[in-house]
Amino acid sequence: MIPSGQLQRGAPDHPHHAWSALPTRAPLRFPNSAAVAVCPVIAFETHEDAVPEDWPQPNWLSGGVGRRPDPNIARIGQREYGLRAGWPRLRAAILGAGLRYAAAMDAMTAEGWPALRAEIAGDVAAGRAEWVAHGISVNRPLHDGMDEAAERAVIAETRARLAAWGIRARGWWGPEYGESTRTPALLVREGYAFTLDWCNDEQPYAMTVPEGRLAALPPFADLDDAFSLCAPRGITPASYAANLAAAAEGLARDGRRSARCMVWCMRPFLVGQPFRIGPVEEALRRIGGTDGVWAATPSEIIAAAGLLEDTA
Repeated sequence: MIPSGQLQRGAPDHPHHAWSALPTRAPLRFPNSAAVAVCPVIAFETHEDAVPEDWPQPNWLSGGVGRRPDPNIARIGQREYGLRAGWPRLRAAILGAGLRYAAAMDAMTAEGWPALRAEIAGDVAAGRAEWVAHGISVNRPLHDGMDEAAERAVIAETRARLAAWGIRARGWWGPEYGESTRTPALLVREGYAFTLDWCNDEQPYAMTVPEGRLAALPPFADLDDAFSLCAPRGITPASYAANLAAAAEGLARDGRRSARCMVWCMRPFLVGQPFRIGPVEEALRRIGGTDGVWAATPSEIIAAAGLLEDTA
């Protein structure tokens, strides 16, 4: 972070991107005059048992009944429930609404769930989805307590372990949005083109990195299902679904002047529950039917903003 004495009024307190108020920018235009590009990001995660030694854990993590000694069957079981039972419901709802998705998968899930991996690979090949790297497991967030070599090793290990199963991702979403102050530069060095960690805008933008190019595709934190449905907010499924639909409709209105993106995270073990999927499915149908919506993948959105050379 930048020392407080060096801050400029209206500037961020870090060197990772420049200050830019959305209304002051040149209008952003998407293909076919789309007003809002929509892409849900689906988290495919493994909760490790036991937690890695000397690896700091988030104070709050969705799933189960909080931190407890290993084995934490509740957290392990909930994520497995999502992959076994919740994802088929959520996938049907996304594709049935005519939307596409980003599959954010960690290395342990890719290795442990071959049938799931193959199903998503089929969606990627058909243009219905795009892979995003999501670290090694949900228990291994990047943080400033790591030295540079250790952090770079985790990013490189993630890429290698995913690639071993044919998963080649251009984008990165850190477990629990975790980054250190070095992460953007290290992502570029390891060959990533964009990050989903920065939830601070409604349009893609360029990160400031010392070498290469890195784009940020900002997700909506307030639409993240864990932030919404779990404590301390604990809003109802109907209210959550209403927020999703209202966000798409509001962004479509605003996007007539300058296009917007609606990117948000959902977890199959949360929204894939039978008592939640109904309202969420209806919200996705409303989103897919909203005038001006473009169902896109992350790379397509970033390329349309001029921040990615191609979508190959």
